[in-house]
Amino acid sequence: MTTQDSALILIADDDNITRIQLRELMEYVGYRVVEASNGCEAIAIYTELHPDIILLDAIMPVMDGFTCCAQLQTLPDIQDTPILMITAAYEPAAVERAFAVGAIDYITKPIQWVVLSHRIRHLLAASRAIKQLRQQSQQAQLQEAQIKIALEAARMGTWDWDIITNQVIWSDNKEILFGLEPGTFDGQYETFLNCIHPQDRDFVNISVMQAVQTDAEYDKEFRIVLADGSIRWLVSKGLVFRNAAGEPVRMSGIVIDITKRKQAEAELRQSEERFQIITRATNDVIWDWDLLTDQVWWNQGVQTLFGYSLAQLNADLSWWYERIHPEDQQRIETDMWDAMNRGQQFWSNEYRFRCYDNSYAYILDRAYIIYDQTGKPVRMIGAMMDITERKRVQAQLQWQNLRSQLFADITLKIRQSLQIDEILQTSVTEVQKLLHADRVLILRLRSNGTVITLKEAVVPGLAVASGWQIHEPAFREMYLLKYTQGTINAISNVDREQANIPLPHLKLLRQLGVQANLSVPIFRQNQIWGLLMAHQCAHPRQWNNWEIELLQQLADQIGIALAQSQILETETRQRQELSRSNEELQQFAFIASHDLQEPLRKIKTFSERLISICGDALPAPASDYLERMQNAVLRMQTLIEDLLTLSRVTTRAQPSVAVNLAQITQEVLSDLEVRIQQTGATIEVGDLPTIKADPLQMRQLMQNLIGNALKFHRPQVPPIVKIYSQYLNNQSEQLVVGLELCQIIVEDNGIGFEQKYSDRIFQIFQRLHGRREYEGTGIGLTICRKIAERHFGRITAQSNPAQGTKFLVTLPINSPTELLFLQRDY
Repeated sequence: MTTQDSALILIADDDNITRIQLRELMEYVGYRVVEASNGCEAIAIYTELHPDIILLDAIMPVMDGFTCCAQLQTLPDIQDTPILMITAAYEPAAVERAFAVGAIDYITKPIQWVVLSHRIRHLLAASRAIKQLRQQSQQAQLQEAQIKIALEAARMGTWDWDIITNQVIWSDNKEILFGLEPGTFDGQYETFLNCIHPQDRDFVNISVMQAVQTDAEYDKEFRIVLADGSIRWLVSKGLVFRNAAGEPVRMSGIVIDITKRKQAEAELRQSEERFQIITRATNDVIWDWDLLTDQVWWNQGVQTLFGYSLAQLNADLSWWYERIHPEDQQRIETDMWDAMNRGQQFWSNEYRFRCYDNSYAYILDRAYIIYDQTGKPVRMIGAMMDITERKRVQAQLQWQNLRSQLFADITLKIRQSLQIDEILQTSVTEVQKLLHADRVLILRLRSNGTVITLKEAVVPGLAVASGWQIHEPAFREMYLLKYTQGTINAISNVDREQANIPLPHLKLLRQLGVQANLSVPIFRQNQIWGLLMAHQCAHPRQWNNWEIELLQQLADQIGIALAQSQILETETRQRQELSRSNEELQQFAFIASHDLQEPLRKIKTFSERLISICGDALPAPASDYLERMQNAVLRMQTLIEDLLTLSRVTTRAQPSVAVNLAQITQEVLSDLEVRIQQTGATIEVGDLPTIKADPLQMRQLMQNLIGNALKFHRPQVPPIVKIYSQYLNNQSEQLVVGLELCQIIVEDNGIGFEQKYSDRIFQIFQRLHGRREYEGTGIGLTICRKIAERHFGRITAQSNPAQGTKFLVTLPINSPTELLFLQRDY
């Protein structure tokens, strides 16, 4: 706050002498002074320095004092700065005008210093007092607002009860808590009681009366009923004020909404009840660990699962930790504390826990971690589930999966080889490893009565049986009689069961030092071929079911491999025979292409020379005979060439590559350009795909189909040939499973044919028209069918007489040979 010694005074007067005199007098008594010669300067100085008081001359050039005072009123905080107007003489109108524009006081000229000093001092004192009051008022308003915010945030209200007049005053917050609109409470104590729940009303009234009469503490919780019938919980606290005689005159207090707390308490009770029910109902061991006290609570499940009575348990965590398997202790402790240090909400792990009978149970332990507001773990609640049976089943399944995988590996190795010796050796080697048997061998029962050991896998140090031959027919007959029906012979102890073992068999087992034997028959095409045997020599052995089943399954696979090997031998012989036949066919093709055509070329050459030399001298019949002879030679050459083309579809086939059918078709049309012009044909080519095929044969296919459409056109009707394609999505249309197919369509408007001949036209030398009507050998469409079939496709025709023909060639888009090979293997 500004003091008189440091107050800053602005003097605004256009009279320099007046300003100088006033400044000297004011500075003499300790004031600080700034000067202005007109109203504009005064406004600028005020804006910059904010003086504590302004002496403003009424009459000044540029801007007079009245105008300056009016403009100063628009500036911020001007209400804290008193303005003293200086007039030339007492003029009532000027004084009224001064107060109207905002002046606090006035003084007339000539100025009396004593009067002016007193007025300045009083004005400054009044200004200071006004500022203090304003600040105090603002502070009180702020505190009131803060209290109101705090009450609203805490859902709290205040009340004051005048006991003498029985009038009660509530704050707006309390009225809202009671479901009333602010200002609607009538101030009656009975109204307050009527708002309380009927079951709590007497209790609250008695508590209030006891506080008034005996100074008992008034701090009670009760329910109120809102207008909509809902219930709200409140807690009310109050103090009784007494007069000098000790008589109660007034009681004041607060009321707080605790509905949410009550709801939380109710939910907590319900949760606790549910928790207790769960701990009794579940088969799991429920535990609750207070990390602050290191105390652990256990439910009855610890006795049900582990056999410990609750009386045997220590309250701390050490009892639990000491019973974890030593190999698991460090891992579980580290993992649990790591979860808490990282702020995880949940923790779970598996470990082994020692039961009362010293056996170990596999446990799945899961816990929920509770943290305080600082993030410090304070509590863990968990459940221990006995998963011993689950672990046993999992181990059994894993072992079964391992066996299945090993069996699959053995089967794959058997199928990957086409050599029977390699298959048999692989079988005994893998079975010996899988069963951990001392010896595994394969016996072959020959038709001549001999029994021979073909393959063997044996641990070092034992007698070797590989290559043994037994020439006793009775021995083979015994095996045939015993194993023909698929009997499996499992001997767990040879010494104990020797009475039931045939003597030849017992003799063999003795020679090999066998203590336990497992034998299963091997069948090839339903005929017994041999035996697959497993021996245990160091000690007896009880063969379990899965070992017996495994050996039987492998014997079946060996039987399949033997049958495949036999089939392979047959196929190899057939393939060799087919190769020889193909070589002979190629030799025939060479003869047909050279030796058969050589006489035709000579006949054609000599007939042409005869015509050129003696043509004019020959009679008409002779010329006709020569012409017929040349036509026959030409037809014979064409026939031979078509037959060669047909034979080379298979014998000279090229590997499949990407073939652009659109490009192939354009090349064929270019070759047929002269014929197209001669017939006046119109060719319409649509979208054609790119497929994996033999490019030369695709060219032959398109040339034959397009040439066929140009040949068989109706007289006086120009041919119209449409070539296009479509994809086939119907699985039933697929010729080989897994192939994506397309259909090449060649459609014309030619002479057509009866649909009943649609199969006949693809047979060799089959013609529907005479040679005089339409040239050709009847082999072209046969070649087309051969090419389609060679590419794992087919060709069909749809036609009606005089309505044209549609040829449909169905072909795989991708190369079918690899897929067919895979299908044939599996």
